[in-house]
Amino acid sequence: MGINPTSSADETADPASSAVTPHSLGKTLFLHLVPGVANIVATVVGLAVLWNPSLPPELVYGVFTNVFVLIPIQFGYLYYLAKKNNNPGWSLKGIVVYTRPLSWIRYLIWIPAILIPTAFIFIVLESLTQWLETLSIGINIFSKYQMTATSDVAFIVVIAHISLSGILVPKSEELYFRGFLLPRMPKEFGRFKPVAHSFLFAVYHFDTPWMIPVRTIGILPLIFTTIHTRSVRPAIFAHCSVNLANFLDAASKRIGTP
Repeated sequence: MGINPTSSADETADPASSAVTPHSLGKTLFLHLVPGVANIVATVVGLAVLWNPSLPPELVYGVFTNVFVLIPIQFGYLYYLAKKNNNPGWSLKGIVVYTRPLSWIRYLIWIPAILIPTAFIFIVLESLTQWLETLSIGINIFSKYQMTATSDVAFIVVIAHISLSGILVPKSEELYFRGFLLPRMPKEFGRFKPVAHSFLFAVYHFDTPWMIPVRTIGILPLIFTTIHTRSVRPAIFAHCSVNLANFLDAASKRIGTP
């Protein structure tokens, strides 16, 4: 995607983040949360205007908002900064910081190092997440949007949803959040920068507020791996794997629906 490597002999330090100017607290909050605000507003408006009972709601929140809101905002801002930096072509050098290339053997180490503890955290906190979701039923914007009739386009919509939310969105989120925002976290957070970043990323998912605790904790293995390896690549593969597993399960249920 035009990202360029950084190199250093010491993997335990983080010279990459020290080579960029930290954002202010206000700018950090703005850049973390505005994509989520825009996405939830577009979702609410889209469902209110475009949805009908013969179409799957994923057409709006899984396809429409991803194509026209979330992905363009995240990639658009990165490439806007790249052009201001006079980067050639599609290069994100100096914008996306954690871009160190890794050998395939390290992928075999670091991707499981993300997925295994993340899965454990989500399983352990599942009951808490379910309890918080029951408290949030009144604010669940998707609960009243359900298909009431068979649709010939349902399968196509779910496949598009999987392609976008399972592949393109994780890539844009990892480049934007872990590659761009994480190394620029304000100095005021000190050693709690990873936790603050994780919390803001969890809040950014305004459509599922009941998952803030589990996301805040569950995303930490991905964040620490990114900092340690100074590469967003394992995080991209792990993020895609998690999303694809969830969406493939949803697709199998949709396909089996008469």
